[in-house]
Amino acid sequence: MSSIAGWGWVLAVVAGSTGALLRTWFVRALPKRPVPFGVLTANVMASAVGGIAVANRVELGPTWSLVLIGGFCGGLSTLSTLAADTVELWLENRRRDAVVNVVVNVSLGLLAVWGAWALVS
Repeated sequence: MSSIAGWGWVLAVVAGSTGALLRTWFVRALPKRPVPFGVLTANVMASAVGGIAVANRVELGPTWSLVLIGGFCGGLSTLSTLAADTVELWLENRRRDAVVNVVVNVSLGLLAVWGAWALVS
């Protein structure tokens, strides 16, 4: 913790807020059928940015890693909304969509991290 510059904490909060606002825009702008594409887009984008940041962690240092991964990616991505959307789909008897929602979010998120990391490494 002591290796993170004081301004980094403030910037991480700003980056997290920016990510959360971007996620909210995606959720409102993109369709929810057959799966919530706004959450999917936000999660995949955050995963790709996270993959790039992890690949460059040494060059970025602890402060910028916190800003990008903990702040921006943390605000942009959302496990809680993914979980709530999935339960909502399940309760609407859209069970196949619920399962697809989880599988697609996790699969594309992992592919985005790996792909982005491989691209910049």
